Amino acid sequence: MTSKTYDTPLLEELGTFERLTQATGCPDALDSMFPAGTPFGELTCGEDGMS
Repeated sequence: MTSKTYDTPLLEELGTFERLTQATGCPDALDSMFPAGTPFGELTCGEDGMS
């Protein structure tokens, strides 16, 4: 039996944690506001329903 080689995963830095998490388009809607299994098309953001 031949063994497979393992390629270690790489971590690519995309920005600071603060910049990545504060750039959301819907700061008043939290994940906990939507029940598990909510279809993507039914997720809303704000009064106009746009994200």
